[in-house]
Amino acid sequence: MQEKRRRYLTAEQLEALADAAGPGRTAVLVLGYCGLRWSELAALRVRHLDLLRRRVLVEEAVTEVDGSRLVWGTPKTHGRRSVPLPRFLVDELARTVVTRPADELAFPSPQGAVLRNRNARSAWFDAAARAIGEPGLTPHELRHTAASLAIKSGANVKAVQRMLGHASAAMTLDRYADLFDDDLDDVADRLDALRAASRGRVADFLRTDSAVRVS
Repeated sequence: MQEKRRRYLTAEQLEALADAAGPGRTAVLVLGYCGLRWSELAALRVRHLDLLRRRVLVEEAVTEVDGSRLVWGTPKTHGRRSVPLPRFLVDELARTVVTRPADELAFPSPQGAVLRNRNARSAWFDAAARAIGEPGLTPHELRHTAASLAIKSGANVKAVQRMLGHASAAMTLDRYADLFDDDLDDVADRLDALRAASRGRVADFLRTDSAVRVS
C-alpha cells in the first residue's frame, strides 16, 4: 500500500494559517516552527517555556483515549528534549504567558482545561485551513511543515532529529528522505562552484609560474 504523500506548508502558508486561526494563532506558530506533537503542545506549561534561552522544554504529553479520557505521560519516545524557539516566537509567547503562573497550561482551552485536538479543530483550525485553500489539513501536518522549514533553513539531520524527538537520525532520514533529496542538488551546485574556483586558481598559478620561468 502506497504511503500517503506528506503535505508541507510554505512559510507564507503557515503565516496565513496562523493569521486565520484567531485564538489559535500562537499554537499554530509553535506547531509549525517547533514541530511539537499535539499531545506535547497540549501538555506544555508556562514553566516549560524558557524565553530567555529561547527554548521549549518538552517533558510531558497528554493524549485523549476513548474519545474522552485524558492520559498524561512522557513524550512518544519517552525522553525529554529542548526545542529551539525562533526569536519572533519568543515575542509572541511573551505577550501571552509572561504574567501567568508557572504551572498553568500554556495553551489551555477557553475554560482553562486541556486543549483537545478535536475541539480546536472544530473551533478554529479546520476553518483556518479552508481559508488558506488547504481543506483537510491536520495539526499533525504542521509537524511535517516544521521539519521542512528547518531543513530548508539549513538544519542538518541530527538537529532535525533532536527538534522532533525522533529516536534516531536514521528515523528522521527515513521519514523525510524526500526533503533531504533536495540537498543533493545543492551539493552538486556547490561542487560546480568549487571546481570553477579551483580551476581559476590553477590557471592563475600556471600563468604566474610560466611568467617566472620566462623571466
